[in-house]
Amino acid sequence: MIRRYMERDYWDVLQIDREAFSPSNAAYDVYLYLKYGSVIFVAEIDRRVVGYVTVMEMEGGDAKVMSIAVKREFRGMGIGSRLLDEAIRWCKVRGKRRLLLEVRVSNLPAQNLYKKKGFRVIGVNPNYYSDGEDAYIMSLTLEGQ
Repeated sequence: MIRRYMERDYWDVLQIDREAFSPSNAAYDVYLYLKYGSVIFVAEIDRRVVGYVTVMEMEGGDAKVMSIAVKREFRGMGIGSRLLDEAIRWCKVRGKRRLLLEVRVSNLPAQNLYKKKGFRVIGVNPNYYSDGEDAYIMSLTLEGQ
């Protein structure tokens, strides 16, 4: 089941974020998503939050996937795909023209998922990640879909 984030989901989202990304301060990341108006959708199995996606509206008709992650033991089950579908649906309802995201150049599984959904690489952000790895900038055109 995919649904909107609720306050009770905070610790689950925080744990998933830590597991997936090992950020220096996951609590601050989640706080920023919420403070600056991002929408968060969570995936739930048996009342347990197993994944999330965060989307931020931007000026000029764009939106951006800020983060998407699924608990390790639930990967490969289509949960990330369903979360991304919900983010895309939400953007279309909001009248967004384009959905953007960044992905590690080494993260082939994520890139393959995004390409299946119609995203294409439009650029590179050099040294985007804290370890110095570059990120591909990917875009999905929502108009006309």
